[in-house]
Amino acid sequence: METVLITGANRGIGFGFVKAYLERGYQVIACCRLPDKAIELQTLATEYGDRLLIEQLDVTSSIDFDKLNAKYKHLKVDILINNAGVAAQYFDKLTLTQTNVDDVLKTLEINALGSMRSIQCFEHSLSFSSNPRIINMASLAGSISSANGFGYAYRMSKCALNMLTACYAKENTKVTSVALRPGWVKTAMGGEDANLETSESVAKMVTIINKLQPSDSGRFIDLELQDSRW
Repeated sequence: METVLITGANRGIGFGFVKAYLERGYQVIACCRLPDKAIELQTLATEYGDRLLIEQLDVTSSIDFDKLNAKYKHLKVDILINNAGVAAQYFDKLTLTQTNVDDVLKTLEINALGSMRSIQCFEHSLSFSSNPRIINMASLAGSISSANGFGYAYRMSKCALNMLTACYAKENTKVTSVALRPGWVKTAMGGEDANLETSESVAKMVTIINKLQPSDSGRFIDLELQDSRW
């Protein structure tokens, strides 16, 4: 049985991944900041029992990561999905002069450094897998060629995440590491005008993840611009 570990697993795309992988027979480690308040995860746990493990993880907390490292260091993780992320409301409307530097630092810490800490924490667990994969949840907002001003905190954080993905892919060729854009999804972040339901996006991403090859490592993969083999 393969094991998938998901950060930001209590809602939106993260929760969608939890449900999808449980339905497909995986062992799932679902990480979120406040497990006791993650009612939907707790409900799933009553249905799936030991195949769903719910863990506390604030991706800005070294203490939380240290606890998980101690617990899972010698256990196999096949897929690490770095999904935890944040975007300020109306982030894409803020000019440079309207942007608060502290907000930029907070966003970078969660969206980019949170994924970096996650990889550092679970790298050893991934080494036990015969097909280890790291999925960093990406956005077109992180594309330099797509830059159009505004939204500095979120755009800078996602650009940094892309660089993390590319650098780590070069450093550790034993792990397939990709930045995966889920499309425009109807979540709290994506809004109701988005064109994809969470379940639709997640199902397509699971298919992509299953078909990843080592040659894909370091790529930015856009769900809405798939190549033929997906």
